[in-house]
Amino acid sequence: MQLTDCICVRVCDGYNIYMSNERGHLWRRIKPYVMGFILLWWGTMVFFLVKRNIVPRVSDLPDFNVVEMGELISEDYYSVTFKGKKIGYNSVIKRKLPSGLLYQETSYYNLTIGGISQEITTEGLITVDDSLRAKVLTFHFSGGGYETNINAIVREDQLLVEINTPSGSRNIKLPFDGEIYTSSVIPELIKRRGFESGRFELPSFDPITANSRSYKVDVIGRDRLRRFGDRDVWEVRLFYGPLTTGLWIDSTGVLLMEKTAEGFMSVRENKEKALKFDLRQSADIDFLSEFAVSLGGSVIERPRDAVRLVIKIKNLQTELFNLNDFNQRWDPDSQTLVIDSRGFDDSLSFVVLSEDTLASLDIQCNDRRIISAAEKITRDSKTDFDKVKAINTYLFKKIDKNLTASIPNAVEVLQKMRGDCNEHTILFVALARAIGIPARMNVGLLYLDGYFYYHAWPQAYIDSAWHTFDPTLGQSPTDAAHIKLTSGNLDQMLALLRFGDARLSFIDVEYEGEEIEQR
Repeated sequence: MQLTDCICVRVCDGYNIYMSNERGHLWRRIKPYVMGFILLWWGTMVFFLVKRNIVPRVSDLPDFNVVEMGELISEDYYSVTFKGKKIGYNSVIKRKLPSGLLYQETSYYNLTIGGISQEITTEGLITVDDSLRAKVLTFHFSGGGYETNINAIVREDQLLVEINTPSGSRNIKLPFDGEIYTSSVIPELIKRRGFESGRFELPSFDPITANSRSYKVDVIGRDRLRRFGDRDVWEVRLFYGPLTTGLWIDSTGVLLMEKTAEGFMSVRENKEKALKFDLRQSADIDFLSEFAVSLGGSVIERPRDAVRLVIKIKNLQTELFNLNDFNQRWDPDSQTLVIDSRGFDDSLSFVVLSEDTLASLDIQCNDRRIISAAEKITRDSKTDFDKVKAINTYLFKKIDKNLTASIPNAVEVLQKMRGDCNEHTILFVALARAIGIPARMNVGLLYLDGYFYYHAWPQAYIDSAWHTFDPTLGQSPTDAAHIKLTSGNLDQMLALLRFGDARLSFIDVEYEGEEIEQR
């Protein structure tokens, strides 16, 4: 029950919105990556197992009737807050099966993003054997007009997954070595280990890369602050990639509280109190503003016209990011980042990776619908560069800009033709790859009105060089007020969570040959 399984924030904008009421129009086009589905799912590290390795249809997965499944053991309810304001609730019901346990989990979150309310609901069932290893998993996600249903079953050395969305049903077969544990069972597992202090690794499955990965669990010891009175409570730190979560577990193996450095907290309460929810509290928190990164009071007057930007970044965990690219240079000694939209002389050293050309479950570049759309959009283009520009222009004009709290894939975006920077970018990458042009997704920050907001945009490899595009803004190349933090596919977004500790300060900016300095 990791509080921030996949948290990111994104911001989108439209280039044609600079009109008389510029600021008002801008905000209507902005969309965050919403700390990427805040608390999307407790313990569903398998929710995103749907990233790669498409195969023919696998065997049918079993259905559940939760009413008939096992003897009730416990019901736990939690209020979920962000910086003291309630944004949702969560429940975990545990039942005894003939061989193992059944976890039934339900969550509801109401998030305000750019002044627009978003509702996210998740439901799921996880069966584990007597050793708490995951065996069968089923999940349902609903948010932003998108729905996803996932069924997964562990069979020997494979995980068989069936994914159902409005765009169709897909099946994947994921090989893995070892066991799979979800975060749902961690409190019970720690209890069975006798709350022994120290750190251990718990084999799991990376939901992003579809590879084996481990939780690092650090049992610190009894809670010295006595947050829960005279009860015996153990404090635990849970590490998963760049994410760190604090857990407080009582002697019966019940999770009492969960907390992250970003300000999210889940507290066990009685059912009536946990389910009681005043929408006005969540409306007081706008995640668009909460996760904006200030430029230290400085202002870039014409960010969309910037061709070169120099900023200083302090307190950056550089091991989590890939700041060097064909149009970016990071100097760790001076902690200075230079972004030049025209690229640098040695930009050819940044080569294509195999993953920049391949299909994945969210970037279905081999799907006939994607191929057909790509061919239609580029039929009048003579060169590869003309083709990619045509894709960029088409998406900018045709995709309806609006907020969506969703887990997008390219086929669904093509069908709906609405969304924000994430939807624009994922469809761009799929269309480019469909016609043989390598492309990848950049994840980083976009400057607007004194702040940098999380944003996504693509880059494509044409004529032995990389080029940036922003179909949300209609830009080619992107302006220098785009800071790329990492690139690849959607699986890169976890690292964004750790950028919040960094501090930005402005050094200089160049517009069309005119340089303005401020130190």
